[in-house]
Amino acid sequence: MQKEKNNYRLIFKGTALFGGVQVFNILINLVRGKLIAVLLGPEGMGISSLLTSSANTIQQFSGLGLNFSVVKEIAEVKEKGDLAYLSWIIPIIRCLLRSTAIIGACFSVFFSSYLSIWTFGVDDYKWYFVFLSIVVFFTTMSNGELSILQGFHEVRKLALASVVGSVVGLVVGIPLYYMYGYDGILPAMIALSLSTYIFYRFSSRKIDSLLKKNSVLKEEKTWKEKMGITKKILLLGLVLMAASLLGTLTNYLLNTFIGHNGSLVDVGLYQAANSITNQYVGLVFAAMALDFFPRLSAVCTDNDKVKKLVNQQSEIVVLIVAPIAIFVIVAAPLIIKVLLTETFLPLIPVVRLMAVGIFFKAIAFPMGYISFSKGDKRFFFWFEGVWGNCKNLLLNCLFYYYWGIVGIGFSFVISYVIGVLLYVYFTNKLYAFQYESSVLVMIAALGMMLCAAFACSYITNTTISYILMIVILLFAVCYSLYEFNQRVHLLDWKKKE
Repeated sequence: MQKEKNNYRLIFKGTALFGGVQVFNILINLVRGKLIAVLLGPEGMGISSLLTSSANTIQQFSGLGLNFSVVKEIAEVKEKGDLAYLSWIIPIIRCLLRSTAIIGACFSVFFSSYLSIWTFGVDDYKWYFVFLSIVVFFTTMSNGELSILQGFHEVRKLALASVVGSVVGLVVGIPLYYMYGYDGILPAMIALSLSTYIFYRFSSRKIDSLLKKNSVLKEEKTWKEKMGITKKILLLGLVLMAASLLGTLTNYLLNTFIGHNGSLVDVGLYQAANSITNQYVGLVFAAMALDFFPRLSAVCTDNDKVKKLVNQQSEIVVLIVAPIAIFVIVAAPLIIKVLLTETFLPLIPVVRLMAVGIFFKAIAFPMGYISFSKGDKRFFFWFEGVWGNCKNLLLNCLFYYYWGIVGIGFSFVISYVIGVLLYVYFTNKLYAFQYESSVLVMIAALGMMLCAAFACSYITNTTISYILMIVILLFAVCYSLYEFNQRVHLLDWKKKE
């Protein structure tokens, strides 16, 4: 019982810590964006945005999806306590990351003229892309060090390095914008990527020291064995990258379909609704990915432990997401007015529908990591990459064609409901996973509150509608806090501290 309580606390602490880091980094990015807008104006902001998106795209290719495969490999070996093997594999991982970072940097240099034309329409920015190669290199290396820390589950170091890197990047970058104007954009990006890498690398020095002590125990591996582990990591990473690229392609095709069958206004409305909904809940998913995946990878060979961990993670994430989703339903008009303008008020029903869909996404999310943590490349690629994206594209296009922008809200809900049902079926059949009765009761209770709040939003009497929605929100918050305390024992925790 004590061990189970500690597991819940670890999940809660990890989610809370990384969620806080995500919020802090978003605030830093908002400050950076505001200062760029003030110091450089719209044109400078446009140049900065295009260079950042270009660097991210090149880095996505050069990274070859290695981040998650590295986390899985390290976490799994660390759980076995084989430090000698880790002292052998991590240098190989770093060598692999350096190689992909160099490839990405060389691509940016050799194709700088073409990249400038594709991005800006002219080759005047060729030298920008030559120096952007430095950003690509250090960003790829930073993500590699992040993966190593994540694999060792160095939660605090990972969070601290992320925060310090962002702050240093801001402090160094702003004077460059002030002194050099447009010419300071690229040096600021280089400073951010370099500072982030330095702090991640500095944070992993204790790991290096530990592995160095155990390096004397390692057996010399043959070239064939080294190539074997390299191939294993690469193949898993490539599958992840392929699935990610299919997601990017799906989003592009959907935007194109909306633009051709509707208008650019609808494209903007869809992106705005998607951004608003994910801005609140995306923090939870990002935090869970950083904390949950390495812990799941560490026990991936034991189906009983996987079942227990996924059930516990599902409870925590649903308890967090459900009240947030209900809050979005209640406050949708206010959120749109604050984050956008009154012109976007027609998005209210879409945002509310997406909030309902996010609840089902939260249920599916922990199950989605099972296949990848087990290294089941075939199932992950075909189910998550191919089937998942094709289903989303087909439903979104179909519902938009017949019901317009509101139809996309309905397709969002239906897509994730189908996803949950299929995940439950396939994870049970392939990995013997099933929900515990307590989790199902919790999902049912919070799901009914969410649906009730959504239904109340359609009551024509505005006063009665909002009173009922607020009552349901308060009830959901109280229920979540009560269930949290039953598992994490927040009150006892507070007394101890």
